[in-house]
Amino acid sequence: MRQTRTILTAAALGAGLAFGSHAQAAPDLSAGDARELCNKLDEQYKFVIQFKEGMPYADEAKALHKEGLAACGGGEPAKGVADLRQSLRTMYVKPETL
Repeated sequence: MRQTRTILTAAALGAGLAFGSHAQAAPDLSAGDARELCNKLDEQYKFVIQFKEGMPYADEAKALHKEGLAACGGGEPAKGVADLRQSLRTMYVKPETL
């Protein structure tokens, strides 16, 4: 019983850490790097979405992409990068990096 509880606790902690990492902005990026990454992620999205149209997650990815572009253009590039990364992850694609 004790071993089962330990395993379940470790699994819950691991899942929490994994999901929490997706919600992070991009505090480790400079403003210039974040803007550059916004552009790279936008290009990657535009390529990938062509093949993902009609998939159940495409609408969510489109909404995240739109929010990300608005944040990138609105002076919040770190938030934009986070949203653009999540839009790609929603489509089961690994986002580009610098």
